[in-house]
Amino acid sequence: MKITIDIINAVKAADTVLVCGHIRPDGDCVSSATAMGLICEKLGKKVDVTSGDGEKPENMSFLPRYDRFCELRYKKYDLFIAVDCATVARLGDNVMYLNTAKNSVCIDHHPTNERYGKINYVDASASSTCAILYDIFKDENLIDKDIATALYSGLSTDTGHFMHSNTDAKTFGIARELVEFGFDIGEINHCIYGSNSLKKTRLTARALDSIRLYEGGKIALMVISREDLSACECTSLDTEGLIDNASNIAGVEISISMCEQPGAIFRVSFRSRHADVAAAAAKFGGGGHKLAAGCIVAGNRFDVADKLIAAASSALKA
Repeated sequence: MKITIDIINAVKAADTVLVCGHIRPDGDCVSSATAMGLICEKLGKKVDVTSGDGEKPENMSFLPRYDRFCELRYKKYDLFIAVDCATVARLGDNVMYLNTAKNSVCIDHHPTNERYGKINYVDASASSTCAILYDIFKDENLIDKDIATALYSGLSTDTGHFMHSNTDAKTFGIARELVEFGFDIGEINHCIYGSNSLKKTRLTARALDSIRLYEGGKIALMVISREDLSACECTSLDTEGLIDNASNIAGVEISISMCEQPGAIFRVSFRSRHADVAAAAAKFGGGGHKLAAGCIVAGNRFDVADKLIAAASSALKA
């Protein structure tokens, strides 16, 4: 496949590489960035790995090189590789490195990807960006136990531990081949899904208490205020996965999470069983996948909630 060859040649031609994921990085973002960074290291490159806002989720701290994640050593890089990031805006301030790099690669599975790299590999049918990375490098004799650990972790998190509808036969096939590298699946699962801090547990309690149902119980809205974050000594990164609690309520078709930010701004996540929530998010300048999308909405909490519920209702009827 020519695009695969182009990506490998781009890495081989560079001396310094920056691998960058999106702001508010999730499991697939951190895992794919980590895996890509390790691959570049194996090819003898000087590589740094970061997210769009310099954040990294604590539950992914078991990943190799986690202590070096978001440490940038150079003012300029030969090659900029964006992973799991659909838009330039979600690269945050790191867009400056994209603009000054000699070459750039974008690897992603979001259908709304802007294809902003000089080389773009976007596969909206892939379950995760880690699945794409596996396809690119599986025949290059580069994948080892550490890289397999990262790829499996992204595969697991972006499929909801293999429970979401994007889990297919290919996903299980990749997982099986990665497991053969001998990492401890039980330990990985515990780190990702069973090691919440006490502060996040307390935030979860507040988030659960905020849930309200609409449209006869088909829409669930969860609101996390700045007061909630402050009281629990949490950040918006600690809200990752909380929306699943709303999605798991019997009868809910669409779940919405609103997380308040400074300046009367809300980070919004949509999840759906069948309806196209990417279309709902697009009404507010956002995007994502059909069943999982997000956006940022400014305004009064109650006005924003009304607008989001209306958008979700329209998605249900579409």
